[in-house]
Amino acid sequence: MPRLLGQHIQLREYRADDLEAICQWVNDEATTRLLSTAYWPPQTLVDTEEFLQRMLQSSHNAFNFVIADREDGRYLGQLDLFTVDWRLRCGKLGMVIAGAENRGRGYGTEALLLLERLAFLTLGLERLELEVRMDNAAARRCYERAGFQLEGVKRHAFFSDGAFCDVGIMSILRQEYRG
Repeated sequence: MPRLLGQHIQLREYRADDLEAICQWVNDEATTRLLSTAYWPPQTLVDTEEFLQRMLQSSHNAFNFVIADREDGRYLGQLDLFTVDWRLRCGKLGMVIAGAENRGRGYGTEALLLLERLAFLTLGLERLELEVRMDNAAARRCYERAGFQLEGVKRHAFFSDGAFCDVGIMSILRQEYRG
């Protein structure tokens, strides 16, 4: 899989030495509380090793990337186009920026723009979509800066912190891509 280079980051393949960085965020409640239940702690070392092994294997229906520092390749997060429906030309994605020190620096927006270029210009997809908690204002702003639009809301679709919350469906179409 080719590396995708941005101004500050690169999207690269997962590596075995990413295990420690993934282990750090996957049990950090400040990071995982806004993510899908697949990442709810506690995650054991074995859980994380199994996840990493799946990411190290290739798939024709997924494109899994580590968001890394452009210069030294240091793990900053991950952006996974975890499902591609080739018939409908649609990809579903998920992203996490690991560590509070990496959030709010534009890494997520830059990563999404790189993935959009791959998805629309190389893979020929028509649509990218994702789900986001409606109370995750920072993530929503990031997705909007990358061209995603809110197209609907699933009410009370996520349970966290003792309450249900709404989940937004956001998407970008090839014709909306600004690359």
